[in-house]
Amino acid sequence: MIRTLIIEDEAPAAARIEKLLKAVEPDVEVLECIDTVEWAVRWLRTHEHPDLILLDIQLADGLSFSIFREVRVESFIIFTTAFDEYALQAFELNSVDYLLKPVQEEKLRVGIQKFHRLRKSPTAFPVEALLKSLEAGNRYKKRFAVRCGSKIHSIETGEISYFRSVERATFLGTRDGHEYALDFSLDRLETLLDPQIFFRISRQHIVSISALDKIDVLSKSRLQLWLAGCPEPCLVSTAKTPAFREWIDK
Repeated sequence: MIRTLIIEDEAPAAARIEKLLKAVEPDVEVLECIDTVEWAVRWLRTHEHPDLILLDIQLADGLSFSIFREVRVESFIIFTTAFDEYALQAFELNSVDYLLKPVQEEKLRVGIQKFHRLRKSPTAFPVEALLKSLEAGNRYKKRFAVRCGSKIHSIETGEISYFRSVERATFLGTRDGHEYALDFSLDRLETLLDPQIFFRISRQHIVSISALDKIDVLSKSRLQLWLAGCPEPCLVSTAKTPAFREWIDK
């Protein structure tokens, strides 16, 4: 039995990881799904450490690497990440396994196989080296891996027109009119996107400045945006309007 802890702050992503984990390794017990650094530290201080931790890098209350500064983790770690190549290079350099989101079954299977090979050996994680590698690189995402049927496509951020949230689901819209489901919430996306390029105009939308085709001024100075690839206009919320005006004028 592989006693496993999932540390991931996006509920859909955590559920997907748990489902895939049980598919590739039937002899697994998921002890808990944890969504913050604070909770993870508290849990690890009060419980016997699991055999394996699947650990998202960026949690709601900070980078998960800070967990290692608070508690000595006696578990094998498989990182999951939404970061780009610079982070992946850092993991490879330091021999730490990782899975790029959205997590794919075959990649997870390989990670579990590596776990089986290494589980009898003590594992030391070069946390400081990893942090320096992350901080030295561009922190913003350059592309998103999206699922289209049975295939995975890579969408460059320059191709993206908007992100929208509908009934707890998030979608990425491209300039050529295609739309794809994502595992990220808009709150999470705000931390991953370059604020010089993307702006959250409301609770429902994040837009790209390069995708703005036309801006209509409505009554009470409300702004209505027409975006490349988006069939319907998007409204800027009243609270966001002053900041949006400053953003497009930079």
